[in-house]
Amino acid sequence: MAKRKTNPFTAFLWHRRIGLFALVLVVILAITGIMLNHTKKLSLDETFVNNSLLLNWYGITPDDEPVSFRIEYNLENNLEDDLENKTQSHIISAWNHQLFFDDTVITKLEQNMHGAIGAEQFIVVALDSEIILLSYDGEFIERISTSISFSNIQRLGMKYKRPVIETSEPLYYMADEHILDWDVIINEDIKWTVPYKLNEDEREALLVVYRGNGLTLERVILDLHSGRIFGSYGVYLMDAAAIALLWLSFSGLWVWNSRRRKMQKKKHYQKHHRN
Repeated sequence: MAKRKTNPFTAFLWHRRIGLFALVLVVILAITGIMLNHTKKLSLDETFVNNSLLLNWYGITPDDEPVSFRIEYNLENNLEDDLENKTQSHIISAWNHQLFFDDTVITKLEQNMHGAIGAEQFIVVALDSEIILLSYDGEFIERISTSISFSNIQRLGMKYKRPVIETSEPLYYMADEHILDWDVIINEDIKWTVPYKLNEDEREALLVVYRGNGLTLERVILDLHSGRIFGSYGVYLMDAAAIALLWLSFSGLWVWNSRRRKMQKKKHYQKHHRN
């Protein structure tokens, strides 16, 4: 039985088809590889992704809704010797274990938030068993440790411009002007905080900040380079691209060698069969 010869033209066709298939993946591998070699220079680990489609693909979405409180306060500005009171406001939000001042992340949280008020010197935030103080510029000051137990704070209010806390007993405590000592008071003339419902624009701005701190550009490029961005089988897709490159290398060499031998035979035939 005659041995069937491999058709170089067929191998050439497969070489071209697989080359076209692997082209996109090879381009991705090359570009992402170059970028990863210059991570520090390109600040990939300090750049955060804000694209909604990409963040949804990664599943970076809070499981619950934000808890927010709107605080208003007056600033006295002396303008041309005229004393003018100006009302300003900020929104304090707790979302997925993070505390926000407007659309800026302040600190991580391990407890639920029960209220936020603007006192004389600080913004006061009440959690399950502790108090957080912020400046009116949104700077974190400290977490308050007091001599009384706030293990079951229910809500936060204000009386005489001072913070008031209701506990589960129920008991009511009012802080001094420096928010260091707390005294028991009766439940009279206390203005309790009420949760504030964010509008669509405010919620979207908060969501962008929350998501933007959860996904770096370096992570996206690493996942794109490895194929993990395409899902659980993405790694095998990039493996296929690597195998395709190996096959292209060997098949290209084989096609080249076949054509070279064919040309040599043709030249040999022409040399010995001239008229």
